[in-house]
Amino acid sequence: MSSGAGGSGDGSSEAFAGQLGLPDPGSDVNAHDFQIRQRQSGMRTMIPVKIVAVHGGGVDKEPTVDVQPLIKQMDGSGKTQSHGIVYGIPASRNRAGNSAIINDPRVGDMGMMSVADRDISSAKSSMQESNPGSFRRHSLSDGIYHGNLFNKEPPKQYIHFKDDGVDITDVNKNMISTSKDGISLNGVVIDRDGNVKAPGEMTAKSKGGSSVTVSGHKHPSTDKPTPGT
Repeated sequence: MSSGAGGSGDGSSEAFAGQLGLPDPGSDVNAHDFQIRQRQSGMRTMIPVKIVAVHGGGVDKEPTVDVQPLIKQMDGSGKTQSHGIVYGIPASRNRAGNSAIINDPRVGDMGMMSVADRDISSAKSSMQESNPGSFRRHSLSDGIYHGNLFNKEPPKQYIHFKDDGVDITDVNKNMISTSKDGISLNGVVIDRDGNVKAPGEMTAKSKGGSSVTVSGHKHPSTDKPTPGT
């Protein structure tokens, strides 16, 4: 916030205390140190944010997000003020070349936003080496969102990499699990030799009238099941 006391700039009488402390004007060294601190305070590096809107996403368009910084501004007397919304921030995803794991951010997610040291607007629009879009430095407008932090609840669908295998679970409670015994799909186990073990019934042609089950069908004289028997 402002380094000196004064009005808020909108015509109101509200004032903010500056950051100048009592020892700062006491010597040239102190004054110089204060100037350095003031310059450093404008060098944004990274800040936690909360997503208030998501634009794009899915396969065709990588998302951008509008975010609310979670750390308020503070003046010299400890008076605080919220940041405004920062719009159109690119959200990073796990991608390499033409391969990606698509897990788009959601409103309410919280994560860290890194801040570039120069204006990246030209590079964002051209997607190639570009001149800085302006002379601005360390601006929140040049942020990149990296999620996700400060989650209150466990995920409902996930890929879990464990020491003994991998679990994949979705919101419908379908589950694929791998282990030394093979792959389990909702309880059906396929081992590494291709053998299948099913805890439930296995039915062929289940959508037609001539369905046949593995455990309930009969073999009259051949080694093939007869539909409908």
